Amino acid sequence: MTPTIQKLQAFAAARDFEPLPDTPAHELAEVLHAFSTARVNATGHGPANDRYSHLIDCEFSKEMQARFHVRFDLRVFVVLPYVMSDGVRQLAVDHAELAELCAPFVKMLQDRKFDQISFDDAARSLSDEMFDKGFADDTVLAYFFESL
Repeated sequence: MTPTIQKLQAFAAARDFEPLPDTPAHELAEVLHAFSTARVNATGHGPANDRYSHLIDCEFSKEMQARFHVRFDLRVFVVLPYVMSDGVRQLAVDHAELAELCAPFVKMLQDRKFDQISFDDAARSLSDEMFDKGFADDTVLAYFFESL
């Protein structure tokens, strides 16, 4: 287990799996600007009940897209790359060309001191207690990004 996942597990347990009711992160505009200067169709979606969780949709082409789930307060993010095939979005975590397209944005976030969570880490189970709190599943991805 990575130190980042250990930190996230401790944070979740300490908060009793509740979202943060805090104000939105000031860096969102800066991050979206960095995405847009790369000439990528990037759309940021604000949070629902957790004001630090943000979703940034990137469209590199009609066939290749990626979703960046970013937690500003915890300085973590996960990238979910997708290939569109016959109108269906398919997760493509090992797609070399998509990884290359996402690399400048991953670097930009890492330069800002964000830690990347892999898809495997994002799918890791946190606690069955999450179901009692109304979560759809008990994974890292659900806890840190379900509010989107």
